[in-house]
Amino acid sequence: MSDRQRLPDLPSHPPPLLQPMLQHISVDLGLDDLSLLDLREIDPPPALGANLLMVIGTARSEKHLHVSADRFCRWLRTTHKLCPYADGLLGRGELRLKLKRKNRRARMLNSVGASDSGNTDDGIRTGWICVNIGMIEDGRTVEQQEHKNQKDDDYVGFGGESSGVKVVVQMLTEEKREDLDLETLWGQALARYARRKDRIAKGQQEISSASEAPSAGLHSDETSSTLSLAP
Repeated sequence: MSDRQRLPDLPSHPPPLLQPMLQHISVDLGLDDLSLLDLREIDPPPALGANLLMVIGTARSEKHLHVSADRFCRWLRTTHKLCPYADGLLGRGELRLKLKRKNRRARMLNSVGASDSGNTDDGIRTGWICVNIGMIEDGRTVEQQEHKNQKDDDYVGFGGESSGVKVVVQMLTEEKREDLDLETLWGQALARYARRKDRIAKGQQEISSASEAPSAGLHSDETSSTLSLAP
């Protein structure tokens, strides 16, 4: 397997569907350079929802992009009984019709000695399809899920917290992927969250240490007073 086809490492406590899904995207659909972003702990969560796992893959052409997204949605519906939503996907009939119109336009331009400048919006070159799989079974154990539920009162973010994991697959052409650079965007968001989490933990530790110091001093004073009164 080449570097472009290598599967990303699974996160801790992955959903049962994640491994076969990555295998299907890479081997059966042929998307390259798969990456996986674990956004489950980020707080506040992304607008796409809490407990989010994001997969990013590169299609080899615009046609490959739409065909892959269509086949992926069909696989999720038939094999796993899910109801994915693909934002930016052109249906098979719609894509075929627009490709015919594009080829017809190219032949007409060639017949008069002209050429397509490439700047015309033909409605095909979206370059990006976001497949929202929805909520699937979580990979946490019962004990880990109970520990997570204890933090529900501290939840901050869009909407309400729900059980399970939301998975989103971002399919992009190579040009669009370089332009958007989603890995860097979300990597920076994760780094900011980690720094904020560290600051909060240090602040809580300082408060705890400060609250313990007076009580320790008071205990020391009481001990000294008792000794001074002893015969």
